[in-house]
Amino acid sequence: MEKEDSRYYEEIVAQKRMFGGKIIDVDVEQVILPNGIPDIREVVKHHGAVAIIPFTEDNRMIFVRQWRTPLEQETLEIPAGKIDLDEGSDLKEVALREMDEELGMTTDKLEKVTTFFASPGYSNEKLTVFKATDLKEVEFKRPLDPDEFLNVEKLTLDEAKFQIQAGVICDSKSIYAITYWELLQARAK
Repeated sequence: MEKEDSRYYEEIVAQKRMFGGKIIDVDVEQVILPNGIPDIREVVKHHGAVAIIPFTEDNRMIFVRQWRTPLEQETLEIPAGKIDLDEGSDLKEVALREMDEELGMTTDKLEKVTTFFASPGYSNEKLTVFKATDLKEVEFKRPLDPDEFLNVEKLTLDEAKFQIQAGVICDSKSIYAITYWELLQARAK
């Protein structure tokens, strides 16, 4: 279906860039709603990201602990990173770069699980999620980005679920990863 054929289509009649940053841009868009009434949309533009669900041989998942300023707290999250503007369309390579950088690991077994939008009410950020198994340490680990400070932690499923209840695992990609893990466990029984 063409977007113009959707009964929910909102026509953008004007757009103004309010902020251009290194990670996001923010636009204000004037739209015409399906009922003909004008309205305003504030839209965060993001180039996209990858996330990795890394499983160890002893059935643990690897998370990174880091400070998240917007939340003003430490979080535990699955490894992830933005797709740089100069990177091609091979998202597996981006995922392997992030695994190397954040975990010091690589794999030959990287499988795409899903793609989803982080928060489509105000952002176009698309996240592509991969499952990684048969992990191996890299010989020469890539350095972290200059603004990254993190610690690697391996959790069991029960430990991860406890961290959700404690509010430490609180982002959508990591909660998705744990739900996916539970599904894999249920299918294996």
